[in-house]
Amino acid sequence: MEIIERKPRSREHTRNGIMVTAKDIARREGWQAVSIRKIADAIEYSAPIVYEYFDSKDILLNEIREEGFRHLHLEYDRILKLYRDPEKRLYEISLIQWEFSRHHPEIYQVMYNLDGANCTMPVYQSDEMQAVTDVVCETIFSFIPKSKDSIQRLYFEWWSVSHGMIMLAMMLKDQQPMDKSAQIYCETMRRFVRGLR
Repeated sequence: MEIIERKPRSREHTRNGIMVTAKDIARREGWQAVSIRKIADAIEYSAPIVYEYFDSKDILLNEIREEGFRHLHLEYDRILKLYRDPEKRLYEISLIQWEFSRHHPEIYQVMYNLDGANCTMPVYQSDEMQAVTDVVCETIFSFIPKSKDSIQRLYFEWWSVSHGMIMLAMMLKDQQPMDKSAQIYCETMRRFVRGLR
């Protein structure tokens, strides 16, 4: 019985190892450098073994993308439980977005096809992304009860400001220190949330 249980654990361990290795390579060299062959060499497996877990690089990237959205969803839910004030919730959700992109830039890049992380599977068909979007829309609706179209427009504005600033901070990281970008981001998101009333 123990041997039977160990096999799935071992498969899951190998699968996770492949994903971690892909992210490590991307963090060091960029997503363009990630290939099934390079991952296989790094973990000292043959490429066919890696293909047993992921049929293609695209499927691997999609799994990393889903992992990122699952993480954000859990963090957003934590914020909803932690704070009652809707404005505070939306501001804190914005900060989660920033911190995640700062600490896991390689995952954030895959989530939104940035910096050569070109996953051809459509991001907007992801259930995990939809769950993240829903949390933000519900948070906006909780203090601005408007029509669905209005909430979608406000969500788009929030998303444009947050994601746009994150992308710029990533692009300009050599010209502007991240601490400065973080300060500007926090001030901007605070003004944005206050301006929604």
